[in-house]
Amino acid sequence: MPLARTILLLLCLAVGLTAGAQQYSSDNRKAVRQFEKAQQYLQQSDASRAEQALAAALEADPAFAEAHLSLGDLLFDQRRYSDAVAHYDCFLQLDQRHKRWRADAERNKGVALFRLEALAHPVDFQPVNLGSAVNTADDEYLPAVTADGKTLIFTRRSPRTAATTAQTPEEEDFYLSRLDDNGRWSQATRMPAPVNSTDNEGAQCLSYDGRIMLFTACGRRDGAGRCDLYRSVWHGDQWGKPRNMGPAVNTGNWEAQPALSVDGQTLYFVSDRPGGYGGTDIWMCRRNDGAWSTPENLGPTVNTAGNEAGPFIHYDNQTLYFSSTGHTGMGGSDLFVCRRQADGSWSEPENLGYPINTANDESRLVVSADGRTAYFASDNLGGMGKNDIYCFELPEPLRATAVVCAEAIATADTLQVGQSVTLENIFFRSGSATLYEESLVELDKVAELLRSAPTLRIELEGHTDNVGSSQSNQTLSEQRAKAAYDYLLQRGIDASRLSYKGYGESQPLAPNDSEEGRRQNRRTVFTVVEK
Repeated sequence: MPLARTILLLLCLAVGLTAGAQQYSSDNRKAVRQFEKAQQYLQQSDASRAEQALAAALEADPAFAEAHLSLGDLLFDQRRYSDAVAHYDCFLQLDQRHKRWRADAERNKGVALFRLEALAHPVDFQPVNLGSAVNTADDEYLPAVTADGKTLIFTRRSPRTAATTAQTPEEEDFYLSRLDDNGRWSQATRMPAPVNSTDNEGAQCLSYDGRIMLFTACGRRDGAGRCDLYRSVWHGDQWGKPRNMGPAVNTGNWEAQPALSVDGQTLYFVSDRPGGYGGTDIWMCRRNDGAWSTPENLGPTVNTAGNEAGPFIHYDNQTLYFSSTGHTGMGGSDLFVCRRQADGSWSEPENLGYPINTANDESRLVVSADGRTAYFASDNLGGMGKNDIYCFELPEPLRATAVVCAEAIATADTLQVGQSVTLENIFFRSGSATLYEESLVELDKVAELLRSAPTLRIELEGHTDNVGSSQSNQTLSEQRAKAAYDYLLQRGIDASRLSYKGYGESQPLAPNDSEEGRRQNRRTVFTVVEK
């Protein structure tokens, strides 16, 4: 891009000079002659001779502003950032006339300084290839991992077999692998129909409990546009038929790369629909009474004039990872993290740093429930194929908030008397005590914990925000605590080991003046009363 912009700059200067509308900042004939030679060399993609000619122009006239800018761009393109910054500084000191060129120089200087700093202070990055059970000579990418870290679903692109009839020579399908007790991934197997088909499927996400999968499919008969989002639900022993997510989500434009919040009620996805800030933006919509709301753009803090893609909302429901070509980075598409603030807005995105990000494209990662382990695909690390799937431990500042997931509850060996554990993934229908199906896997793990510790007794607590009257909130909290209590009884836990109590809005964890604060206050907790 900088080389192309340098050529364009030189052409504009030449046209302007010919038309008499613009003059070079230099009247030194030798300098101008060398500068115009550089234009010819750049048109021939001969960067080496162009650099020599620009250096000669500056030797003849060190105050030739346009030559400093062109050489700065040329050196930037070659990743010679220190030298590029020096020439940008010279241009900015010498030229006060060209607002657009000054803005470009300021922007490129900032990017160059960022990259110099990132290269000088690399973050800890020790990627581990997931091995031959997952990766092959084909392309593996776009991993999705359940909250317990035990199930991996990813996309593999491979040559089509003779049995398939689609037009494209390669097919994209979902494959599944499971982590055993020894930390080894099982041999990945192609997921059966109806999730996989003779069409291409990819760019998927999993709900917290692994029972819902959203994914991208393109060119289907029931599609609204080029690519649409689809939903499939696990029914006991098989995945259900994928359903188009409908006109509230899908349009005649491109919708892809879904991410689902921990409660399953907020959808993030990528689209090039009208109303965005650039090529592709990240959008979100919420589910109310089973229907998706009109999608909202995440706004200019997250989205840019470039392309944003690959969103992943962590199980803490406040940490968003995504890729972008528009935010300052190492080149191509970089990975970023931003966090939801108390007022619902997003913090300024933070680049994950070098060498997680490189001059090549980094497209998407997902992060474990404890916030420590990231999974991503790369073609830069010498894997088994063009793209392989890796995991690595995130540096501390880049981690999401650890979430007490169901698996951690089931295997905990330090629950002490008086200790309370917030069940992060217990969800009720709005204003009611009806449990969402997504909550049952969490309560099943509590039941497993109680069965593994036969002397343990717990009290289940319900808490609400302050929306509504205090009396109605007190009643609702008691009903919700009892709903969890009743479910554990159904799972065979003796009533003598359980009690429940509602606390209404009396014990908030955060101020109730924002949606995020209210979300934290709506919670189900268990407290150990006897061990």
